[in-house]
Amino acid sequence: MRITLVAERTIPCKGYGGTERQVDWLAREFSRLGHKVVLIAGRGSSHPLCEVRQASSAAECRAAIPADADIVHFNGWYIEVSRPALNTMHGFDPEFTKKRQNWSFVSASHARNHGLGTFVYNGFPIDAYRLSASKTSWLLFLAGIARAGKNLNRAVDLARTFDFQLDIAGGSRWQLLQRTKVRRQGVFFKSLGRRFRYHGTVDGDEKLRLLGEARAFLNPIAWEEPFGMAPVEAMLCGTPVLTTPRGALPEIVEDATGRLFDTDAEFAEALADIATLSAERCRESAADRFPIARTAQGYLDLYKRILDGESLR
Repeated sequence: MRITLVAERTIPCKGYGGTERQVDWLAREFSRLGHKVVLIAGRGSSHPLCEVRQASSAAECRAAIPADADIVHFNGWYIEVSRPALNTMHGFDPEFTKKRQNWSFVSASHARNHGLGTFVYNGFPIDAYRLSASKTSWLLFLAGIARAGKNLNRAVDLARTFDFQLDIAGGSRWQLLQRTKVRRQGVFFKSLGRRFRYHGTVDGDEKLRLLGEARAFLNPIAWEEPFGMAPVEAMLCGTPVLTTPRGALPEIVEDATGRLFDTDAEFAEALADIATLSAERCRESAADRFPIARTAQGYLDLYKRILDGESLR
């Protein structure tokens, strides 16, 4: 099949960029399966296994689409084209998704929140993640720290209330002064002291080290998370997840991989429970459920349905 994958930002990405990583990994898996892949992505993009066409606007994206593409899979731009197309929403925009057909989402709850039902879970190159030789006593918070929905404020309060140490990655402490809501919460000042360590934006070996060595991955989100890539990455490193049951997280976290909590009392119980979880079993569960091969096959099935004339509404 001749597949065109579209992303707005640069691939490969550095630091934050869950959508770009998914598109990168899909391009690799489709190429491995023998499909002809053209990747349209931001300026500076490259890929070792497929043709790359760079675009920095919707007009450039449209012009870059091959005339012989069997299907165009948009993960950004979402422009109208004459070719058969699939649009995967990675964020949250229910009004926008009403405007055209053939939408897919990244979890069941994500689809429901947009009034639709088609979804394919995100996938991961399992062998890129590894178990750590040892664990520390520290918990890990890894997300865009200045995004209020990621709820670093709650993570900091839990660390102070339950007397644990917290590694914080996903931006510098100074970013907490740049967004009004986060600034009002006073997280910058509450997280001063030796209990908290800031690591900035992490990637590569440093990210894997933090994910693997943590006692648990703390994810007290306060919004309807479409999927939650970082929690799954933690699981693949053998680290259980402690998370609020928002968005897709009840689908993603099972008994072998973590615990859900809302109240502080539930958190105390969950924190005690994770000591009983096996790092090996945690990784095995995530590896079984979220390999990139399964994600690629899910999208190939959707491509076939569209090419057979079905409208994904």
